[in-house]
Amino acid sequence: MKKIILFSIFHFLFSIMPVSAQFDLPNLNLAPTLSLTADPITPLPNSAITVTASLSGITNVNNSNYAWFLNGVKQTNASGLNKNAFAVRAGVLGTIYRIGVTISTPAGDNLSDSVSVTVSDIDLTWNSNNEAPVGYSAKIFPTQDSVVSISAFSSIYNPGTKTLLGSNGLIYNWYVNDKFSVNLSGLGKQDFGFIIGDPAGGNTSIQLDVKNESGVIALTKSITIPISRPQILVYLADSKTSIPIGAAIKNIVINTAKLLNFTAQSYFFNTPNNQLKLNWIINNQIVSGRTNSPWLASFDVPANIVRPFNALIQVTAQNPNKLSEIDTVNINFQMQ
Repeated sequence: MKKIILFSIFHFLFSIMPVSAQFDLPNLNLAPTLSLTADPITPLPNSAITVTASLSGITNVNNSNYAWFLNGVKQTNASGLNKNAFAVRAGVLGTIYRIGVTISTPAGDNLSDSVSVTVSDIDLTWNSNNEAPVGYSAKIFPTQDSVVSISAFSSIYNPGTKTLLGSNGLIYNWYVNDKFSVNLSGLGKQDFGFIIGDPAGGNTSIQLDVKNESGVIALTKSITIPISRPQILVYLADSKTSIPIGAAIKNIVINTAKLLNFTAQSYFFNTPNNQLKLNWIINNQIVSGRTNSPWLASFDVPANIVRPFNALIQVTAQNPNKLSEIDTVNINFQMQ
């Protein structure tokens, strides 16, 4: 009985199985496709632009012939067998580059594509809140604990066009010494401020990454801000106007008795110059001048002084709100 049942089951299974099976085989003769990528898509002036051609859909891309074109002109030296990349040096702001390629594959396929970029830029300008004398026209360099403000002025174009992107539609990501400033970065944040933490003689590096909201357009700019130290310089001064005469002095040599007028000028302190504490010192003795203005002093050399006479004149300037912010200048005085 069991044998009859087993036979019936096997007979049923074999009767419902198909005699042969048919399968749809994949088509291995896919048409090749070409894509171009530009790096960067938003180049800076004088930067390198590299365009790479990528073939897909064929198993062997070797022995393809590449003909490169720059603004419609064939680049003979850059063209040839297996030359799938093209590089060019970007020119001035606003220059448009249209880079194209035509490829002939070993199978006889001919493909073409092109990509366009526009040279863009960002100007980073900075200023520091510390002090310099009236009439000082050079750059005021920050010292430790100075507040530095930076503004980014973008000239970023849609690739391949002369259309500028509005700054309010750009994302600004700021970095100080490679540390991301998350709270001061974001959409439309082209202004940035921070406090210098590096000591005198060092540098603070600033990097700005700018992109549009889609992330397609991206540009990076960086600057280095040198850190100075607060300084005091002393000049001989006009007796009537107190205006400095000549260059800052380190040595004075005279032959006849006279009245010497001095003026001290302070640079890069983190407090207004009229709030600095100034001391005039001769041979380690603090003295006072003939004026109520602490940056002015007079030294009346008497005629009966014993010669040769030597003295060390020192001027010290100090920030009363930060006692470590101090500078001293030494002047060697000699009367022969």
